[in-house]
Amino acid sequence: MEECIFCKIIRGEIPCQKVLEDDNFVVIRDANPKVVDHLLVIPREHYGNFLEIPSELYRKLLEITKRAIEKLDVNEFNLVVNNGKSAGQLISHAHLHILPRKEGDGFRLNV
Repeated sequence: MEECIFCKIIRGEIPCQKVLEDDNFVVIRDANPKVVDHLLVIPREHYGNFLEIPSELYRKLLEITKRAIEKLDVNEFNLVVNNGKSAGQLISHAHLHILPRKEGDGFRLNV
């Protein structure tokens, strides 16, 4: 997907602030954070949405997500996946949001 912004980030064509990476995923700071230290966990391979990620990668996705949370040194957080346009997915490349939370941070998750 040459035009996908996340694919461009992964290829190094667009700068980002990487927090972690491994063979399968890159964790970056969100360019438009909803809260302080808002991170995105992005598969290196292009998958259009969360359901397209191969099952064998889900364990690895959770492992790098946990490592990123530990690196932030937070105990309270939201993990959010917007799957599809109606669910608020703005970029058609699967990704998971890590939203560290603090009392009074002003962010409201409407579920």
